[in-house]
Amino acid sequence: MPEKVVEYMRPAGGSVYLDATAGEGGHVRAILQASAPDACVVCVDIDERALRAVQAGLKGFEKRIRLIRANYKDIGEIARQAGVDGFDGVVLDLGFSLSQINDAARGFSFDSDGPLDMRYDTSHGVTAYDVVNTFKPEMLEDIVRDFGEERRYKSVVRAIVHARERSRIEGTAALAKVIASAIGRHSRIHPATRTFQAIRIFVNNEMGNLKEFLETVKDFLNVGGVLVIISFHSLEDRIVKSAFRQLSASSVPSFQILTRKPVTPDEDEMRLNRRSRSAKLRAIKRVS
Repeated sequence: MPEKVVEYMRPAGGSVYLDATAGEGGHVRAILQASAPDACVVCVDIDERALRAVQAGLKGFEKRIRLIRANYKDIGEIARQAGVDGFDGVVLDLGFSLSQINDAARGFSFDSDGPLDMRYDTSHGVTAYDVVNTFKPEMLEDIVRDFGEERRYKSVVRAIVHARERSRIEGTAALAKVIASAIGRHSRIHPATRTFQAIRIFVNNEMGNLKEFLETVKDFLNVGGVLVIISFHSLEDRIVKSAFRQLSASSVPSFQILTRKPVTPDEDEMRLNRRSRSAKLRAIKRVS
């Protein structure tokens, strides 16, 4: 939703902005174009391949961007590396990129078979394979229920445990088949969708990262700066909504919520990008 990001952020020349999850660089480009000729954008992503894609896709803007590989929750360290005390606007897009989905080797999608990985940062950390094949059933139930909001979580976990007792579940296609056999297909949504979401969220500590970011971002947003967050499921949106309410209730620093309700994509955007249909944008401004 680059146009909406620009609408709420209102980028201006001479400013420094942060795209905390640069992805494929769509929001970065929109901010750079709207803040010509001299505003800068600090482009952050935990995925090294995403940063390379941003760099390759923004030819001609090299002097106005700074690439930093980091987890967006570490905004203090990001500001230090960028050499600034704060930012004049911050955008955080919590979706994962099309390139990540289409790369079967990353294990995010069940549309094509690949290894059970699901990590944004592939250099370290627990993988989806570890979760599926080694976690105790009670832990798996907590993950699928809490992060996937899957009502039939017990059936899903029973099927996973039964399958892995016969042989390790090696890939995304195998896992999706196990889940589908447990709960069947009752809607247009693939039966494995919620469980894959849950495992991905757990593997990447997505809820923890978001909460930590929201606790600290207020200290790194300059007066007049706008924070825009785009979420893609109810778990994220509830956290953002609650945090914005708390920020708007504080007096030092003080914030004003700019979006009374979450902003959703229009029909044109959804035609161009089918994945955007679940996006919800919220914005808040630091006023003092």
